[in-house]
Amino acid sequence: MTEKSTAATPYDFGSGEVSTTRPLQPGLVYETTTIDYLNFLCYYGYNTSTVKNMAYTVPDGFTCPEGSSIDLISNINYPSISISDFDEKAGRKVIRTLTNVAGNAKTVYNVSVDAPAGLYVRVVPDNLEFTKIGDKSSNQVSFSTENLLKKDVFGSITWSNGKYKVRSPFAISSSIRVRCRTTIQNSRIHKF
Repeated sequence: MTEKSTAATPYDFGSGEVSTTRPLQPGLVYETTTIDYLNFLCYYGYNTSTVKNMAYTVPDGFTCPEGSSIDLISNINYPSISISDFDEKAGRKVIRTLTNVAGNAKTVYNVSVDAPAGLYVRVVPDNLEFTKIGDKSSNQVSFSTENLLKKDVFGSITWSNGKYKVRSPFAISSSIRVRCRTTIQNSRIHKF
């Protein structure tokens, strides 16, 4: 429960329990690069010259991707997945790339999904095979539903090889909820 006596969500308590030793041997990592962070600024609406002025270091030849939009922020290679303005009719697909950093070079990770009723989550491929430390493997996560989401929904995707578990939480906000919040905020702004 929150201080307002409402049910707590992952927005309130975060993505999980903290372990002081597990980060030393995570098994898999989501490597996020300088380009990912620069692209975040582009997706958020800044142009190339503004990004270059804001950033401490920018690789030579960097330009914002064509067609940059806020919808692409979900594709940054980050462990958690956050999708706002989810279009229930179109669904959404995101791509994640994991890097094997486990002590055992040859390994296979299988996926399990924890999703709320009514939200369909499909991960392709559903297993990742690594032959050496440093190997990378990508997967596509598809989110869809048959009904409008009436509230924000949460779940997780977990990759496990029997020794390591790598959990990625997700949060999905409906486009109708975003429009309602914006309308309410705008109506408050215009009242004097």
